[in-house]
Amino acid sequence: MNAVAGSDDWTNRDFVLVAVADYGLTLAWSSDELRADRGVVMVAVAENGGALKYASDELRNDRGVVMAAVIQDGHALEWASAELRNDREVVMAAVAQNGYVLVCASDELRNDREVVLVAVTQESDSMQWVSAELRNDREVVMAAVANHGYALRYASDELRNDREVVMAAVAQNGHALRFASAELRDDREVVMAAVAQNGHALRFASGKLWNDPLFVWFRNRTYSQKLWTVLSVRFYVVLFVKKLQRRVEAGDNARFEAAWAEHREELTVGVPECVAKVSFQHGWAAHAGRKRLQVE
Repeated sequence: MNAVAGSDDWTNRDFVLVAVADYGLTLAWSSDELRADRGVVMVAVAENGGALKYASDELRNDRGVVMAAVIQDGHALEWASAELRNDREVVMAAVAQNGYVLVCASDELRNDREVVLVAVTQESDSMQWVSAELRNDREVVMAAVANHGYALRYASDELRNDREVVMAAVAQNGHALRFASAELRDDREVVMAAVAQNGHALRFASGKLWNDPLFVWFRNRTYSQKLWTVLSVRFYVVLFVKKLQRRVEAGDNARFEAAWAEHREELTVGVPECVAKVSFQHGWAAHAGRKRLQVE
């Protein structure tokens, strides 16, 4: 089914029913009369909840239609009427499918503890839409950080200073240490838990712990590993270039330089000369190697 069908087809109920059953969003092309047809819209939202966007205002306020839509795709809550975005059961169904759509719920339901718990358990980032009161609810915040430690950034100052909450957050994602209180970023055990999950979290520890013998050793070890990686890459690049040079020499260095001089201008357009020359060396050496094999 597609939009190139005759315009009369989109006023034909049987045709539209087949179309929306195959792809719900084709409801957008149907007539106003069929967008207000409950049977047609129910088939459309069952296939794709987003089809609710194209339903009539009356059906976007129909509880049964909206429930079917948000169960299929929580995002459909965005197209529901204001009345149904304040319906606890409808919103619960939507956030259970996609916690992020808590943003579309009424202010009253963003402050409903049970609704919020379902939302943050499904999608921790929905914490940003939670009321200030529930950002200070220990159980809500624990559910969120257990899902993703970064949700700690939305917690109240009090809970960002709660040792158990922060430990749960850094155990899930060491980088969550950056959102902990200054006091807990100076807590050796908390920092150890964060670093155990992600060594790079050490940079969020307090200055005092940077001088702790254990963390000094760890920091030096981490930087040594980075340095070793860089040096190893440089070492192998140098070996590779020298190997290419030897192969070029075997294939007559003078002829290579002559060929390079001939093609240099075109090969260096938009490319650093050193990169272009190494690439050309590689091709030249391979060519020289094939010629040697043919002679042998």
